[in-house]
Amino acid sequence: MLTQILKNITRRKTRTLLTVSGIAVGVAMIVAMGAMGEGLRTGYASMFSGSGANLVMMQKGSYDITLSGVDEDVISQAAAMPEVASAGGVIVGNVNVSGSFYFYVFGYDPKGFAIQRFKPVAGEMLGGSHSSMGSREIMLGKQASEALKLNVGDIIRLPGGAFRIVGIYATGSGFEDAASVVSLADAQLLLQKYRQVGAVQIKLKDPRQIDQVRAKLERQYPKLTISESSQAANDQQMVGMMQGVAWGIAFLAVIIGGVGMTNTVMMSAFERTREIGTLRALGWSRWRVVIMVMGESTLLGALGGLVGCAAGAALVIPMSTSSAMSYLQGKLSLSLLGQGMLTAVVLGCVGGLYPTWWASRLMPVEALRYEGGAGASRKSQASNIKFQVGLRKSETLRSLWSRRGRTVLTIVGISIGLTAVVALSGISEGFIREMGKLFTQGDVDLVARQAGASDLGYSAISERVGRQIAAIPGVESVSGLVVGFVTMEQTPFVMVFGYDPQEPALRHFKIVQGRGLSGSREAILGRPAADSLKVNIGETLRLGEMGFRVVGIFETGVSWEEGGIVIPLRDGQAILGKPRQVSLYAIKVRNASQVEPVRKQIEANISEVIVASSSDVNEFMPEMEVMNVMVWAISALAILVGGIGMMNTMVMSVFERTREIGTLRALGWRRRKVLGMVIKESLALGLIGVVIGVVLAWLLGLAMQQIPIWGTWLAVVISPGLLAQTLAIAILLGAVGGLYPAWRAANLSPVEALRYE
Repeated sequence: MLTQILKNITRRKTRTLLTVSGIAVGVAMIVAMGAMGEGLRTGYASMFSGSGANLVMMQKGSYDITLSGVDEDVISQAAAMPEVASAGGVIVGNVNVSGSFYFYVFGYDPKGFAIQRFKPVAGEMLGGSHSSMGSREIMLGKQASEALKLNVGDIIRLPGGAFRIVGIYATGSGFEDAASVVSLADAQLLLQKYRQVGAVQIKLKDPRQIDQVRAKLERQYPKLTISESSQAANDQQMVGMMQGVAWGIAFLAVIIGGVGMTNTVMMSAFERTREIGTLRALGWSRWRVVIMVMGESTLLGALGGLVGCAAGAALVIPMSTSSAMSYLQGKLSLSLLGQGMLTAVVLGCVGGLYPTWWASRLMPVEALRYEGGAGASRKSQASNIKFQVGLRKSETLRSLWSRRGRTVLTIVGISIGLTAVVALSGISEGFIREMGKLFTQGDVDLVARQAGASDLGYSAISERVGRQIAAIPGVESVSGLVVGFVTMEQTPFVMVFGYDPQEPALRHFKIVQGRGLSGSREAILGRPAADSLKVNIGETLRLGEMGFRVVGIFETGVSWEEGGIVIPLRDGQAILGKPRQVSLYAIKVRNASQVEPVRKQIEANISEVIVASSSDVNEFMPEMEVMNVMVWAISALAILVGGIGMMNTMVMSVFERTREIGTLRALGWRRRKVLGMVIKESLALGLIGVVIGVVLAWLLGLAMQQIPIWGTWLAVVISPGLLAQTLAIAILLGAVGGLYPAWRAANLSPVEALRYE
């Protein structure tokens, strides 16, 4: 039986190769993206537990340690406890440097216990014997040093200034080795966390007292979250989000590859209808036929799994060493490779279910009447040739309709890929549109954010800068806004906006129920947020450890705002760990003709910020560029996997119609005409996939908007530009997928083709 299975899958080497390739791409994505997500999780775990700390204290409700803010006085207070051997602060943040949007910087006390694990492999520790007074020092991880091509003694320029590299370290954690370490004081200046740390790490004299000390700290610091170091990584929402994105991309590739698998096995079974009939006539039982067809499908899946695991492992290296993705350090494991192989084998089994069922039900007499090669009976073959010679306008659709099963499966695979492209691109366009509306609907001319901040959530501008901007001639008003995410019991995150109740920027919040903000510990919500959180006017809403009384419901026409919570600026600064800081400044200029001169003057005189007009605000948002890169990467994946599936289908179509094509060539069809026939069928499949993909993306967008809180972020905007992009992808899929099969069909010799069985 094994010999028969191997013979069957090697009979059509091109088809087998394409099928294995389609599955391999999906498995490679599972391995590569899974390794990225696992690398981030283990990196965070190493950061928390590798320091030797037993407990970690962070701001309650913070989305991630990079957004946490803990008063540095807590360090000395915790260190004074009799059970504590040592306590130290740590700051974790990221900046934009040398083409990398997210370059991580760790801030530690040079004399603390936690920094001791960053052992230099070149140079020395921070504050070493060769340190010079007044010089800001930095240590680079080995991978960061290699990616940025910097060594000991070189200068690295970060958004907060220049740092001299005094050492290169290696911890064994890819996440940390792709980052950098500065002193706690320098990190506070660099990341705008004045008198704050991201977390407090506590080392106990007796680790057996961990539960007792934890309970004591929880009573003393109710606004902080106290976790065991080994569990702290699991509390970071960033890790879960990255793993979710990774698995989502991998799932997409697997689904498209699985459809291609079903298509291949089904066509293989159809092609061997007479052979299966002969075997049944010779005494083969239905179960033996089932084992043969299912064995072929499973073996194809296993081969695809092996190739995919190898390709995925190979992808991890360049992705991890890229300076643009230094924060994503892949971590391969046997369990991850096992998941990839298991997925491939399951795909093989599932893909073979229908073909196996169909083959097992073939009656020997009917199967022996089937004409292989032509794809149907001689009567239908002759009819199809007559139709082709007639050159009717609908010949392409008729040809596709005559092989409905294969056509449907191919369109399903293409449609899934295009649905993902349209949905993700549409969400990206929705993000950009809503970000623009966030400022253009208000009375705003210019927007200022922190220079070098890798993300809006990390932007932190001192209120001193706001006063400097307000003093510039031509500026009418300056409104500060603090924005960030807070975790809640009802949802993993909710967006929080902090405004001064008296500032002009708050005027565009149209109150439809209740009243606006007037004092501290008050909140107004958009209608979608109020409905999702199930709160009404007069009720109390808890954000972290702070309670807010809901005083109003607003409308703005901006989904981001209507899905969020607006609170007074001072309360927002406290919750988001940005005392006396804002994320953005919205600037109103007295005269429209002064907008550009004022913008240039602000950037020339205030180095801490970059400024853009409200209509161009998306151009200086790095997170938008990152999103666009992700969308294009997924589009490329869809083209690759869809192209393999398309090529597979068209190759099988040519094999099946070999005698038909030979007859057409014998009747006078030129090679160019045969080439056009195959290419047109391939393009038609792509265009049908576009229509279905756009409709499915639109329906998916409607469904996603029903998700509480998150739905307001997931509006799918299908613009004319996006439709044109999707159409171009479909044409590319058709051209790439049909090119080789068309070439093969056009070069068939009429005599050899007519002999084909």
